[in-house]
Amino acid sequence: YATRSSPNSSLSTQEEARQLIEENALPCDEHDEDCNPLSPYDAETVAPIESEFYSLMATFLTYSPTDIQSMTSTSHRYLNYKSKRHQSLYKETGENGRTKQPRLRSKEEGIRYRTLYSGVQAASMEPAVLRSFTVLFEDYLPIRLAGRRIYNRLNNVMEEVRLERIGEIERAREVCSGWDWIMKDDREEQHFIEHARCVWDTLMDEVLLLDGEETHIGESGLIPVHYLLHMGFDQVLMQNQLVTDRAKLEFITKQIIYEEGSNRDAESDRFELERFDSISFVEFMRLLYHFTLTSSDSQSRNDMESLIELLQKIKETAMSARRKHEAQDTSTLLAAAAIHSGGSNACKKRRKHSDQFDHYCSTFSVWESKLMSGDDARLAKQPPRRLEILRGCFEGAKNESIVAALKIVYMDYTALRLGGDLIFKLMSKLVR
Repeated sequence: YATRSSPNSSLSTQEEARQLIEENALPCDEHDEDCNPLSPYDAETVAPIESEFYSLMATFLTYSPTDIQSMTSTSHRYLNYKSKRHQSLYKETGENGRTKQPRLRSKEEGIRYRTLYSGVQAASMEPAVLRSFTVLFEDYLPIRLAGRRIYNRLNNVMEEVRLERIGEIERAREVCSGWDWIMKDDREEQHFIEHARCVWDTLMDEVLLLDGEETHIGESGLIPVHYLLHMGFDQVLMQNQLVTDRAKLEFITKQIIYEEGSNRDAESDRFELERFDSISFVEFMRLLYHFTLTSSDSQSRNDMESLIELLQKIKETAMSARRKHEAQDTSTLLAAAAIHSGGSNACKKRRKHSDQFDHYCSTFSVWESKLMSGDDARLAKQPPRRLEILRGCFEGAKNESIVAALKIVYMDYTALRLGGDLIFKLMSKLVR
């Protein structure tokens, strides 16, 4: 059973997580100078199933925070956009050579996917949790089979979302051709459109955190216009003398939505999309581009520094409404809200499963306190692999991101819910 190594300031979070994964499988003796915990796995040392599990976990560590946030801020509408104009890049074809068909992803589904990715990455940073997951994957066939299915699903969704984000940015660069600027600082270079895309990510988070079930209804990656106005978007534009009144803003918005919808192909239009009351990132950028070019002082307002300030003001105004949540993890807040979303029957089932999962977590906390304060000699006689599972349950129950992800899994995946019930019963026998 590996313990957490001392933090290395030279390693990124994901690099540290990879190191922890390796250390759990290949612990190095302190006197072995030739041992490298980051060396490739030895096929003769690691069991095939264990090696498979580490490979699955390592895939999740390649996803950046931007990738994960894109689950809730990206629309499927531009999945194939770049491949159609640059056939050598990002081409997704099936056996019949046709372009990959986009799949509609709801806001609620986006939140749940995002919670799962964040939770898996958080679990990779907790050695006890990681080891517990490894034992479960190796020892319990139903969990292993369900885990493989979930992995394949999440991996496919992430590939699609990455392409969707690329398509949105490519389209925005095309319709905002005058904003072909590169922003530079001491750490990296970033295209201005990509910077604007990060601001859009924040705006989407703020919309999803607004009160009301309707904030989770509809297609992922779209912001209802009335929510954009609620967050002060029109006020910022008027303060900067880019628009004179709300009525004009709403008129131009509908016009741009119609034009952008007409530019999309008929295959995508078969979905029932929110056409005239919600906007995507591309339409958001077209709005800004239109008003900066048509304002009376367009020359002084259409430079990079002024637009960066404008985007920052839009972002700060939108965030000002939820200062009370600023210290809390956004993914965790969204996961909590997602439990109550959906139809009444679905909500009742989720509430039931959520309450059961909360009971499990609180019970693990009680068990840990009991074992830590008393004589745990009885545990020494228990199967060591089950003790590793129990230790992982104790640590995982303290981490909000892990708890949120496991709760989503428990509510949404029947096979793993049954597995969770079984695990709880097995752990009960160890401590009672």
